[in-house]
This record gives sequence, C-alpha cells and structure tokens, in this order.
Amino acid sequence: MNIESDQSTAAKEKEFLKINDMIEKLGVTRTQFWRMRKAGEVPPPVIRNPQMWLASQVKEFYERRAKEEDAGTL
Repeated sequence: MNIESDQSTAAKEKEFLKINDMIEKLGVTRTQFWRMRKAGEVPPPVIRNPQMWLASQVKEFYERRAKEEDAGTL
C-alpha cells in the first residue's frame, strides 16, 4: 500500500474549485457560466460565499449527465 498515493487521492477528493476554475474547465465566459448555472447545467456550489465547488462532485455531475445523454434521457 502506497501512503503517498492514498494521501494524493484524498487531497483530490477535497479539492475545491472557484468560479474562475469552473469557467476555465468548462471553456466558457462568465456570462455563459451563469446562464448554464441558472439552467441547471452546472451543479450547485457546496460553499456559497465565496462560491466554491467540490471537484469530485463536479466530475460526478458531468459523468452522470454524459451517461443520461448517451441513454437519451436528457
């Protein structure tokens, strides 16, 4: 068992993304991001002020949406 690997995995699970990180990852403008947020195309933040998203939850959200899109349920 590799302790460094376990610590790295735990750190990634608790990584938070700020709005600028989300915009960069999604490749959209700030205005587009807020439109997506309002339409439910972006998960809600886990911290409200300042708004921050848990990286693992964002990844799960988009993986779930991709599966739903593939299944034709969106």
